[in-house]
Amino acid sequence: MRGPAVLDRTRRPARILARAVLWDLRLQLRYQIVTVAVVVTALYGVLFRALPAARADGVTALLVFADPTTIGFLFIGVLVLFERGAETLYAVVVTPLSPGQYLWSKAISLTSIALPCGVFVAFAAKGGGFSPLPLVLGVTLTSLLLVFVGFVAVARVRSVNEYLLIVPLYLVPATAPLVALAGIDHPVLYLFPTYGTVLLLEAAFQPLPAWQLGYAVAILAVTVAGAYVWARRTFERHVRQPGRSR
Repeated sequence: MRGPAVLDRTRRPARILARAVLWDLRLQLRYQIVTVAVVVTALYGVLFRALPAARADGVTALLVFADPTTIGFLFIGVLVLFERGAETLYAVVVTPLSPGQYLWSKAISLTSIALPCGVFVAFAAKGGGFSPLPLVLGVTLTSLLLVFVGFVAVARVRSVNEYLLIVPLYLVPATAPLVALAGIDHPVLYLFPTYGTVLLLEAAFQPLPAWQLGYAVAILAVTVAGAYVWARRTFERHVRQPGRSR
């Protein structure tokens, strides 16, 4: 039986992470990230009401895809650049927050915004006529992936202008599989992790073979794990020991 001291040591990392997530959500409110996400999502809802043709499965999947892409990749860049400007990013290394907790705090908080926004877009377009499980899996895994990749991208730059210059280098490959929504299908798309996102979002609106669903979840899960390791190494190189990158 575990003693109180052992239980406290076990629970302490979880408490630290929970507090970090709450703090990040406060920052996202302060920096208007939540406001922007809500306004953009509401505009999608208005679009569906004004243009019923926009409720087509492909258009809906495209707009749902846009939520984790925007919130995950672009907003992690905004957060990190704000933290760097306020000189709080490097202070993380002397706090109880570990690099992993820092990254997961960002990933969980931004995904907690992306997920309800994505579900709202699907509901606005289809009412209850969609399968929630593949939608939730697609949005959640894609958001986590793009937060970690976004951190890798932003950790290497020092200004908004630099960040905007490199954004296409990451987002063009991430969004390339969207051509499948226009009916352009090719086996090479299976090499792109975010083709898994496209398949999961399609599965939310129409049945897909089980092997495609398995592939989609597997490639996204493996890529999320790889992106997390990449982000941790980037944190060590560019935040914990920034002198090595200069």
